Amino acid sequence: MSLRIFEYGDGRFRLFHGDREIGWVEGRTVGFAGFDSDDAALRAATVAYDALSGWLARQRREEAAPRRGRRLGMRKEGAERHLTLAGVPVGRLVSAALAGTSRGFELQLPPRIGPALTAAQVMDQALTRHRALRELEGVAATAERSEALV
Repeated sequence: MSLRIFEYGDGRFRLFHGDREIGWVEGRTVGFAGFDSDDAALRAATVAYDALSGWLARQRREEAAPRRGRRLGMRKEGAERHLTLAGVPVGRLVSAALAGTSRGFELQLPPRIGPALTAAQVMDQALTRHRALRELEGVAATAERSEALV
């Protein structure tokens, strides 16, 4: 399903798939919600961060900085749950009452990124591909278990 973007008129945007709100853009922050757990939101944030890093590198005709296969980290400071890369905050896990769930993430865009809406589209495409892959893996695992029982 394609991403639809609605502007509030004050620089804030809401992101939708069909009638379901999935995220937001506010200033230099892009957020997505609709995850069942903090762990799922952290995995999704890592996918979105990787897509964003790759896109930025292509825009500058450089190579993306390697993450060395590790997920983004999480550091608690009071009530805040910061997402980190090598100890540097890049976003945070959030509670968001979207799509009937309360788990999500926000990534802070670096100042050198142009339009935040383009970055949101890049992240959404990566998350959509990631969801589809995980669904296929689930179907394959179910089929393997069914074949093993026969």
